[in-house]
Amino acid sequence: MEKIMIKGKPYVQVNQRVLELRKNYGDKDKMFGIITRVVEWHKEKNEIIIQAEITDPTGRVVGSGIAHEWQDDKKSMVNATSYVENCETSAIGRALAAFGLGIEDAYASADEVQQAIKKQTKKKEKVSEDRNENLVEMMDTQEASVDPYFIQYKASLAKVFVAGSPNADTEELLKFVMADFNEDAAEAAIEAHAHAHPDNKDMLKQFCENSISTWKSTLNTKDYDSLVVFMKYLSGKFPEEGV
Repeated sequence: MEKIMIKGKPYVQVNQRVLELRKNYGDKDKMFGIITRVVEWHKEKNEIIIQAEITDPTGRVVGSGIAHEWQDDKKSMVNATSYVENCETSAIGRALAAFGLGIEDAYASADEVQQAIKKQTKKKEKVSEDRNENLVEMMDTQEASVDPYFIQYKASLAKVFVAGSPNADTEELLKFVMADFNEDAAEAAIEAHAHAHPDNKDMLKQFCENSISTWKSTLNTKDYDSLVVFMKYLSGKFPEEGV
């Protein structure tokens, strides 16, 4: 299950743990259950306590958790509109944690989860941005090689990348891919093709794995490094889910 870090500790979101329970514990005839009940609800104060229990197919309680939330909690953005739902989710998460599902050391509130996701998303975006800037800088500062092997290998990589493009567009797309510098419109066309053909990333990876020993044995260090930069540039155009 996918984890995020909260206060330096691994945490699996509640929806992921519920899916894990449904998939791997019991079957359609004898399922593990999730039961929630309101312990206290002070509606005039907009304050609630909910208990959740995980039950095995016999009805035996195998995990229990309790949560307390209130709408006016200044530390919680979620509670301002959904304190009841947040409380139930928190209780379920604690019950699943007590059962031992998807948690190691961290019990987290909905707000902690949201903040952690935001921070990690920003960090990933910053790393991706830095990586792309470094690749562009390397490509801009290197002179184009005239080695026929380098040109052949670069063209082969480009052809793998553009696979699946309509015949009428293939030649133009190849020119964009092979160019040492492109305008924004050309870069957008390259990226659009990558997003439309995410499976090409695996094809590109396989091609590189099969060819890398040949590259090393026939290219000088500068041209080999340039080819690797080109390969990473193409690979970086694909959406993350295609990795």
